[in-house]
Amino acid sequence: MQTNNRKKNNEPPIDNNPLIQAASLEVLAGLLATLAEGISTFASALALQETQQQVTNNNQNNVNLQEVHEQLHYLTKEVKKISKALNL
Repeated sequence: MQTNNRKKNNEPPIDNNPLIQAASLEVLAGLLATLAEGISTFASALALQETQQQVTNNNQNNVNLQEVHEQLHYLTKEVKKISKALNL
């Protein structure tokens, strides 16, 4: 009977109601926005992880560079000692 009443009153079917369509689109938009925020959060986490890795690598490189500097300083001293011993 309800279907007959709608046809008689020239009411659009429930599926074609603009308010329902608008609400459905709003729900879909909210879902997409939530998905986009999740992807953004994931990208931020990856960027943070990459930055932490770079900091770790830089710290290791600084330690290695310091070791090379100390070795070079030591070898320079040794060359000077050898030069003095050979009177060069």
